[in-house]
Amino acid sequence: MSIEITMRHSDVRIESLKEYAQLRMEKLRKSFPKVTSVSVVIDVDAKKHMYMAEVVANRNGETAVGGKEFSESAKSVIDGAAARAERQLLRMRLKERKGKVREARATSPKN
Repeated sequence: MSIEITMRHSDVRIESLKEYAQLRMEKLRKSFPKVTSVSVVIDVDAKKHMYMAEVVANRNGETAVGGKEFSESAKSVIDGAAARAERQLLRMRLKERKGKVREARATSPKN
């Protein structure tokens, strides 16, 4: 799985923040092994002292977007966006399983 982390509108590249995002996405990879790539965009607004994070996870041709999160704390922004992506990936997994169960019931002989 490839993980891409991008920092925007920041003069100083915060390595600790990138490392934290990398560790958080590794947890996502362990929970969802079918995820092929994850892209994290962290945007810094220096005037308002706000952070914005967006997590985009691709899973077998499907895209789960962890919605944009805004906060004054960079780590909470990353956690919130990752949690939204996890919920969407979980929903995708459940829909896939339900589809397989329905397909199996449709093809099985009725008693």
